[in-house]
Amino acid sequence: MSIQTRDFGDVAARARELGCQVPVGIALLPGNFATAAHAGGFCYHAAVPLVRSAWQRIGFEDEGPAARDTSGENGDCTAAHPMGCSEGLPPFSRPQAERSDHVTSESTKAESRMSDSGLATSSGIRTPIPSPQPPAPFPCDVPLVVFFGASLLGDQPWRVTVALGLVSSVLASQARRTGERGVRLDVVVERPRDRGYACIEYRGDAFGVVPLVRDVRRVWTGE
Repeated sequence: MSIQTRDFGDVAARARELGCQVPVGIALLPGNFATAAHAGGFCYHAAVPLVRSAWQRIGFEDEGPAARDTSGENGDCTAAHPMGCSEGLPPFSRPQAERSDHVTSESTKAESRMSDSGLATSSGIRTPIPSPQPPAPFPCDVPLVVFFGASLLGDQPWRVTVALGLVSSVLASQARRTGERGVRLDVVVERPRDRGYACIEYRGDAFGVVPLVRDVRRVWTGE
């Protein structure tokens, strides 16, 4: 397990530069927030829609750049592609349109083969049930990025614990499905009194996420 805290760029200024919503309170940021050329190039971790949904079920709202965009536009590629961002994928991993003559030819060949094997009937063709396939790997190789604003310091610091608890639960469930134990999580924290931002980089298992609450508090108190 590895935890490192470093300074982070001005989130509000960066959001204004990109022309997107300035994150406040609790938010999910794209993994390439600091390097994206424009908001349309944002790339999110595959767990973002699951975390956002878990937060919404208990009344927490994602107040990040893509919070008001659920159509897949403006770069929130997880809305259109639940397994993550499709940018940078090799050509063979993108769906390709097929020519009608090619489809007809292949269909005719398939019918002939199935007829020979006894799968065809007088009423039509019985399509064999495909074997279960393992889940596809996440194509968007960026960390999950959670943001906590200084406004939570008032009477709502407990929201950090709850939010990270749900993040931990989502990542643990995801790890069980994919078999990957390692978690890449960045927690961006706004320091109070306009003292900038910090990023807590966590690399470990999903069950070490909730204790990061202590690191968030250290950033807020300036320890």
